[in-house]
Amino acid sequence: MDVIKNMNVKPMLERAEFERLSTPDKGATVNLRIGDDITVTELNNDVVKVSVARTVASNPECIFKIFVEMSAEVLINREAYDALSNAKDYFAKSPVARMLSAQIATIIANLTINSAIGPMITVPMIQA
Repeated sequence: MDVIKNMNVKPMLERAEFERLSTPDKGATVNLRIGDDITVTELNNDVVKVSVARTVASNPECIFKIFVEMSAEVLINREAYDALSNAKDYFAKSPVARMLSAQIATIIANLTINSAIGPMITVPMIQA
C-alpha cells in the first residue's frame, strides 16, 4: 500500500536567504559545503508537510551564504504512514523530496547567476 495518496502537490517557498560575502583572495582555494535537511510534520490525520532545506556555505567563508527551504503538503494513506519505521527516511527517498530538491536547485542557480562564480547547479543531497 502506498503512503502517498497522490502526487498532486504544490511546492511552496518557505524561506530564501542570500548573503553576499567578501571576494576570496586571489589564488585562494574555496570549498563549498552543501547540506540538505528534511522534516516531516503531521498537519492532520490525512496530510503531512514535507520540508526540504538546503544550505550552501564556503570554507573559508567568502563569496556567499545561501539558505533555501521549500515544502509541500502531501495527502497520505494513514494506515501505510503509521506502518513506516521512519517517515523522514521514507520521504527523503520519495518523489516529493526529489521535486522539492529540483525546485531548490533552480532557485539557487537563479540566485547565483550573477555571482563571482556564475550559476551554481546543486544536485539533490537527500536521496539514497
